[in-house]
Amino acid sequence: MYAYRAKPQVWRVPEAVRAMKSHGLFATQEKASLFIGFIAGVLGDNPRGARTLVAKMFPMSHKEQAVIVKAIAYSGLPKWEMLLRDFAPRMPERKILIDKFLSGEEKTLPTLPLKANVDGLYVLWGNYLATGHHRPVLRVVSALEWCRDGRRKGLSWKRFKAIFRWSKEDDEVADMTVCSTAKWTLASYAERDRSLLKLYRNELNMQPDKVAAALKDVVAAAETFESERIRKEQLAAIEKARQRELARDAQGSKGAAAGSVAIATTCVVAGATGHPEIAVPCVVVGAIYSGAVKLLRISR
Repeated sequence: MYAYRAKPQVWRVPEAVRAMKSHGLFATQEKASLFIGFIAGVLGDNPRGARTLVAKMFPMSHKEQAVIVKAIAYSGLPKWEMLLRDFAPRMPERKILIDKFLSGEEKTLPTLPLKANVDGLYVLWGNYLATGHHRPVLRVVSALEWCRDGRRKGLSWKRFKAIFRWSKEDDEVADMTVCSTAKWTLASYAERDRSLLKLYRNELNMQPDKVAAALKDVVAAAETFESERIRKEQLAAIEKARQRELARDAQGSKGAAAGSVAIATTCVVAGATGHPEIAVPCVVVGAIYSGAVKLLRISR
């Protein structure tokens, strides 16, 4: 994927998709996100051959067919709805998901929600890898707005709902998770794709103050190849957010907060094991989540 734009071989993408499938890269949403974005970008950039490309990606298991459904919906093709309807008979077990996209209940790439949605960031990066378009990168930049500093005071109705997990509108750990992933991936990708630095610098004076402040730090880290610093700082920020959550949350919500931190920590640590370029999306294993919850409860 990282070498694709240098010499695009579109006809080999279905072969690559089948290889991804055989290696289990579509087994979970966390694993699949980057690849879904990449496939969507290839389809969007090749409207005349999109139908043939999709046809050659089959056969696909019922569970893995979600990759095709989402790739078509995220492709940005002028007639993506028609293409999705045409392939719907080959994916009868995915009717519910297909109907959600066709009805607008599930969002397409330009309006894909990013709040509390780390997977969405990886979809956007996959799309960039395939297309080189700046729009998905700018959406990742926009996620820097959820970086938070300091302790919040008071108990608003939004905060009250978030404490009991009735709402994610004011979930500090979830926000910090998305912000941290955005900040680190922006720096890491710019280390291997220096053209991104120019984009970041141009955006510094065009973004809201809060976003610009975080983006300035990204630029400084990318210029000196110090994305590792960003990783460590974001780990610390997530831990501080977790401690604040634990300090003010009721007992019933502590397990959920621990789960969020497990997700955040796994995401941020993923590139420290030989993949600083974030070559694969972070994978959240169920055992990590449940283990963190149990550990937290025992440690009370």
